[in-house]
Amino acid sequence: MDQRDIYAEKPFYRWLALIAALLAWGFDGLEQGVFALMTRAALKDLFPGSVPSEADISFYFGLSMAMWLWGAAVGGVLFGKWGDQYGRVRMLMFAVLTYSVFTGLAAICTHWTQLAAYRFLGAMGLGGTWPLCVALVVETWPEKNRAVLAGAIGCSANVGYLLAATYSRVMLSYGASWRWVIGVGFLIGLLSLPVIYFVPEPTKWKLSRAKKEKIQLRELFSPQYRRSTIMGSLLSTVALLGTWGAFLWLATFVDKLAEGTAQAGTAKAIVSQWASVGQVIGSFLGGVLAGWLGNKKSWRILCIAAWIAVMALFGLTREFGLQVCILAFIGGTFVPAFFGWLPKYLPELFPTRIRATGQGFAYNIGRVLTGLGVLGAGALAQAFQGDYRLAAMTIATVYLVGLVLIQFAPDTGGRLRADDAENKSS
Repeated sequence: MDQRDIYAEKPFYRWLALIAALLAWGFDGLEQGVFALMTRAALKDLFPGSVPSEADISFYFGLSMAMWLWGAAVGGVLFGKWGDQYGRVRMLMFAVLTYSVFTGLAAICTHWTQLAAYRFLGAMGLGGTWPLCVALVVETWPEKNRAVLAGAIGCSANVGYLLAATYSRVMLSYGASWRWVIGVGFLIGLLSLPVIYFVPEPTKWKLSRAKKEKIQLRELFSPQYRRSTIMGSLLSTVALLGTWGAFLWLATFVDKLAEGTAQAGTAKAIVSQWASVGQVIGSFLGGVLAGWLGNKKSWRILCIAAWIAVMALFGLTREFGLQVCILAFIGGTFVPAFFGWLPKYLPELFPTRIRATGQGFAYNIGRVLTGLGVLGAGALAQAFQGDYRLAAMTIATVYLVGLVLIQFAPDTGGRLRADDAENKSS
């Protein structure tokens, strides 16, 4: 037995597992933030021939985001399944390496199709990171800490967004191109690997794998887990589509607003910093709110607040200034709060032996559906002659759909689902 296994339940290794997960998911958020900020500038450079129109940029921006979401969906399902079979830690290292390498390759691409391909492949690692980080933490820490830890996991990705906005703003102020900004993201992404290496596999996972049960995706649609899988996927779609189909158009929207002004080069990074501070606060509170008020009541509050915030942000903004920064902070507080809520709720739907597979599938099927929605948002923006406001406000109505869907979600009682063997013995 690996000597690290002996200390799997000791506080030091529990904290090490948490730090590794927060770093991995935090740098995942950084990579996402960098691409959200730099894709518009990259597309202007990577189109052959003439400079594309704003309507064309909006369409291909949507396509680029869709490729990311679909790649993340494929990676989330695959890495989730591999994590249940071969270990949370081992597959987490592979996922981090995948997203870092392809981010680096994106920095040296020469055509928009290469950018889309590298985003898809890198996103496989990004998508795989989430279910592995969540499973690693919830299986290492006691039940009483889960609500706070779920918030911490959601918060870490948004700390990554804040770091991306901050270093992008600094580099852009010195005239750095989008290639250098993305390239730095590649180097930062690798920093979590030394920490992950020293983390032992969770004892819960090792005991579960000792039974050598075969894990098959179709089991998620057996009568026992079907409702959990379907509702987990739909709720994930609401959170993801609201973020990617509406809120993450903010940087592109502000970039257009600021054209021709003194702050044209850094406006999107400035607003992203304001939004990221809100995102750090909101994503942490999402998990805490779920633990305090319960899963369903907290979800309803978040849906209403996020819808109002997005409608105000895009509906009231006509120029770059303090108002859009404040509204971005408010939107950043409520929209990403779902990513603190989901790490609390999704693990409760599945037992240990298929937890990474189940929550990875549910979250990432949400990404597949969101990818279609993002393409629709890009087409809407193109149809509205490059008006990102109307497209974002239309997509934001998904939060109102979320108010209906939560009625049909399983009531977990706020606790992790017991393993099948425990259910039979109880």
